[in-house]
Amino acid sequence: MDAYFILGNQRAIARAEVQSVIGDVSPIIDVEDVLLVEGFEGNIGALQDRFGGVVKTGIIHASAKNQDELIATLEALIATLRPGEEKIKYGISVYHGGHRGKLTAMRTQAERIGLQLKTNLKKTDRSARLVTSKIPVLSSVIVRKQRLLEDGIEFCLFPRENDILIGVTESVQDFEEWSARDYGRPERHAKRGMLPPKLARSMINLVGGDPTSDTLLDPFCGVGTVLTEALSLGYTKLIGSDIDEAATEATRINIEWEAKRKEIEVEPRIIQTKVEALGTFLAPSSVDRIVTEVFLGKPRTGEEDRIELEKRLDKLVELYTEGFRSFASVLSDNATVIVAIPAYVVDGSVIEAQIVERAQLFGLEVAPFKGVETTRYGALRYGRDDQLVLRDIYRFTYKK
Repeated sequence: MDAYFILGNQRAIARAEVQSVIGDVSPIIDVEDVLLVEGFEGNIGALQDRFGGVVKTGIIHASAKNQDELIATLEALIATLRPGEEKIKYGISVYHGGHRGKLTAMRTQAERIGLQLKTNLKKTDRSARLVTSKIPVLSSVIVRKQRLLEDGIEFCLFPRENDILIGVTESVQDFEEWSARDYGRPERHAKRGMLPPKLARSMINLVGGDPTSDTLLDPFCGVGTVLTEALSLGYTKLIGSDIDEAATEATRINIEWEAKRKEIEVEPRIIQTKVEALGTFLAPSSVDRIVTEVFLGKPRTGEEDRIELEKRLDKLVELYTEGFRSFASVLSDNATVIVAIPAYVVDGSVIEAQIVERAQLFGLEVAPFKGVETTRYGALRYGRDDQLVLRDIYRFTYKK
């Protein structure tokens, strides 16, 4: 079957995450926030809770050549998907199908299409309610609050050059759960800066592996965001370390909170140590996956010049080099590492940390992300236009 994934704001990361989770894909549409693939097998709705960067998933049910055929097809789908229901509510979202002109035109006509469908349904003695939004697509919040998945239908339309693909949403991101994971956890250290839980989830998906057997380490665990997300994804062999005692204690508390919420029994190993000393606590070849965000440097003010920022990054690279050396002392052969490294924005350009050659010194080679835009060094970039510090997400494989 043909399935679609509506990607979040960090498109490249979400696109790479989907491929990491479901394997190589054959895209039908792969543009902006849309990834529509053919030959998908499995329960796409069940995948939603696994993703960090995907906001909506669904299945293509039909296609139409023009608007009249589209309205008739939508009416027939309602009869098939909601048989016998006298009252029906539905919404229409229009996404990019690869043809910019058709997208713009259909978005201006979407409400009219929805109202015409409502008129047609009333002629068959069915009460109909059209759920609308101020923007051309229904957000996951609207879909959830209007209970369109349980009591209605969200149609997603993808206008192409010669036809319109018609999809039905199967699942959307649970905004309340993600809010709880971020703001509801007992330990949050906002002043230090924290890895966003959704990004942590995406990074764990990017590392691959088998949660039922692999040991996952976060050597800069902070408040335990990576480890709590890994726990939620099924990892039970968890190790965290940090030089800061307050951080390791916060990690313990947050993992206990998550384990209680999910009713999971787990005994993670939490170590207070500097990264260079990991080998004194962990046996060689004992770690299968590393997922971590390194120290991003002291907070920026925006007043720094390029020379100062380059000096800062050079000092950080020395720290990261020792980290790579330490990783090699505990990683198993063919292990995978996902690491977030800072990149600094200044004068409209980006200064990147030169870490690839340092990693190679210790057997770590960049594992490229397929089908997405990366930096010149092969990293996925996370950040907003107004940020002074971006995150470059690297994936390495380790060979002894």
